Amino acid sequence: MIAIHFEEEQHCKQLYYQLQSYFTKFSKVGLEAKVALNGGESIQLQYLNEHVNFYDSFHPLITSVLTDYVIGSKEEEWILDIIENIFYFRSQEEKEQILTIALTILEGDREDLPAMFPYFDRFSYIYQTFAQSLEEGTTFYYEPFLTFRLKEYGELLIDCVEMAIDEYMLEQEYQNMIENFRYYLKNTPAKYERIYVLHDRNFTFYDSNFRKITQEEILFYLEVDLIFEHGLNIEEMVISPLVSLVPKEVKLFTEDPDDGVNVSLQAIFQEGLKVLPLQDFFFEKTND
Repeated sequence: MIAIHFEEEQHCKQLYYQLQSYFTKFSKVGLEAKVALNGGESIQLQYLNEHVNFYDSFHPLITSVLTDYVIGSKEEEWILDIIENIFYFRSQEEKEQILTIALTILEGDREDLPAMFPYFDRFSYIYQTFAQSLEEGTTFYYEPFLTFRLKEYGELLIDCVEMAIDEYMLEQEYQNMIENFRYYLKNTPAKYERIYVLHDRNFTFYDSNFRKITQEEILFYLEVDLIFEHGLNIEEMVISPLVSLVPKEVKLFTEDPDDGVNVSLQAIFQEGLKVLPLQDFFFEKTND
């Protein structure tokens, strides 16, 4: 028999009902086991199948259930605690946004964010830690186990939150930049009626007569206060030069509307920008 003791009745009962559900499900394929709830303080598990080794069937099942339960019931709580008590964020909105980013990092769900999985498989780590502690006849104390045996997991979560905060701050800076550019366009007289932007590996600007706008013109109109692409040469900049030209309308010709620069241009110019297929540029230029 395995006895698992809890300090929190809520976790004791939740895990009991999960185990009961699994035992009922797997009894249909030959699992012989019982689970009993002792008040709200402990769960008692019995493996009854004498013909199948405990470590071949029951042990992996219990270990997997406990691992899933820890991740499902504690991970978000611990991440929020780290955000508030180690990194001192107090705003509920900020904490929720950082939590969301941290979870995407843990799961590797966003390609633009680094994933923790290649470096640390938290499921395998927690599983192996439980597996080493669960034996036939074990008396197991749940909360002390979480505190003292999962330290590496806690360190992983701290690293993950730190990465999430860095990403959150970058996203905040990005949103502020977008808003500043929108404000500038709204409150500055237009310098060009229309600008055509050709995105074919590089970005090239043309005026409403399809005359290529020269680097000298771009440099002349470039607002130093708008420059955020520090470290790039003027010919490599796209967003701050285009905003500095203050066009009433922008037509962007591209094969990749989801390119990061193109997405930013759409966010800045909003309804003032129209995205068109790359080949349409040559058609429109010929028929202008």
